Amino acid sequence: MEDSTDRFLNRFKRIILVFIFINTTVLVVCLANFDVQKDGNGGAKSFMEIVENLVKEQRSKQKPINYYSRNDNSDSYQPKFSKRRSPPIFNGPQNSRQKEIVGAFLNSWKEYRRHAWGKDELRPITQTYDNEYGLGLTIIDSLDTAIIMGLDKEVKASIEWLEHDFKLKNTFVNTFETTIRVLGGLLSAYHLTGEPIFEKHAKIIGDGLLGAFVFTPFPLNRVNLATSTGASLSQYSTLAEIGSLQLEFRELSEITKDPRYVNAIERANKMLLKNNCPGETMCSSMIDVFAEKFIDTVKTVGAKTDSFYEYLLKQYLQTGEVQYLKSWNTAINSIENQAYRKLRNNKTFIIGEIEMSGDFNPKMDHLACFLPGSLALSYLQGHELAGKHLEMAENIAETCYKMYKTPTGLAPEMIYWKGSRMVAKTFDRYSLLRPEALESFFYLYRITGNRKYQDWSWEIFQAIQKYAKLPTGGYTSIANVFETENVERFDKMESFFLAETLKYLYLTMADDQMILPLDQWVFNTEAHPLPIYHRKEGK
Repeated sequence: MEDSTDRFLNRFKRIILVFIFINTTVLVVCLANFDVQKDGNGGAKSFMEIVENLVKEQRSKQKPINYYSRNDNSDSYQPKFSKRRSPPIFNGPQNSRQKEIVGAFLNSWKEYRRHAWGKDELRPITQTYDNEYGLGLTIIDSLDTAIIMGLDKEVKASIEWLEHDFKLKNTFVNTFETTIRVLGGLLSAYHLTGEPIFEKHAKIIGDGLLGAFVFTPFPLNRVNLATSTGASLSQYSTLAEIGSLQLEFRELSEITKDPRYVNAIERANKMLLKNNCPGETMCSSMIDVFAEKFIDTVKTVGAKTDSFYEYLLKQYLQTGEVQYLKSWNTAINSIENQAYRKLRNNKTFIIGEIEMSGDFNPKMDHLACFLPGSLALSYLQGHELAGKHLEMAENIAETCYKMYKTPTGLAPEMIYWKGSRMVAKTFDRYSLLRPEALESFFYLYRITGNRKYQDWSWEIFQAIQKYAKLPTGGYTSIANVFETENVERFDKMESFFLAETLKYLYLTMADDQMILPLDQWVFNTEAHPLPIYHRKEGK
């Protein structure tokens, strides 16, 4: 008779096998750190070891397809833009507002270093940490913010940690988040300082991430960096997960002269175009990565799709290749026709969602507030739709600002419109101190010179200082932005608060708006600036 552990293992194996598709060699991993007490010999055996053994068994039955191989001329491969730019010089804060923002960064950094150094993210209330990725996420994600702020001591400490303490954890991590936060952060730090250690570690991360591209042109949503092994929680991935790796992988090929990274994401690009995305109608938000086609789901520019649209334009900025500008304009036309609406008061413009039925849903994620910034960048390109894009940018930005008109001055995660009235459902009233509205205000201030965007940004920062800053140090998310008494907090300081929110605030408040000029730098979706080469050196 089976004991309880054996029964558990047999049940677990049956569950896992449900996720194995005929003629595919992909298996699912999710609880990589769960421990099972006994194996067949009475010894300890981890959950991840059990899963990986099953993966190896299934993979041995079929040779994987190599979706990132070097081309036949790899020995003579040269980066597309071989001339490198000298690192910029940063002089630190220029005014009292910038100094206060730097103070917020240092307050956060101090608490992180005291209670969570080398771990992913700080839990400032309990003074503990999260460490799902095991990558020192806060260090790498916020590193270029420290560089831009001129914080040499903090940058030096980060380099020393990378040199002596960084190592890959034998676990599965999110492919998308690792790419935009870790790979993007390392690439940016390399270009902003010229320090070779950042290039070295970017290659380590990139090599690990390639494991996500082995079995399908689309990246799997989980990857073990230590073994370069891809996995997936299901056959479905979001459009953002698939369409938001391109800037980082292409840049890694540029600096390493290794085409494997750009080859991987170019195949994903081609498969999206094959599926008519972007097209006359908005793209669905979910893709069956094994069937290599979209499934019928909600269409949105918020969660699950946002950075895909952002990267259509930014790939054009990065490469100068007109195909990406055409794709961007096609996408914006479809968004304008389906999701961009003026409310009955004739003053408020929103970006809503399209339900599977085809009906319009006046629901707007804070994540959708990235769009005004991208539209403003589009205006800078001077194409035939530029004027329309700037008008849309300013209209949507105004709505994003209205989302902050709450008792705390912080925006909820998402809102619904009932007529001309803004409503937040009970479970949507939290704020993670997201950067998207501040990102758009940064672009609009730099491009138009209208100081209202700077003023709006400062208002938001003051609300953060009042309600999100802990007396004991660090910053937290807020559970209900409509409650000013007995404020409830989430015990987590997101790495993007330092990487994005504070960075965009700092740049928006700068006296010198030529810091990281927009014709020489393109920011990835985690606010990590990467160089633009073709504008100066020719395509």
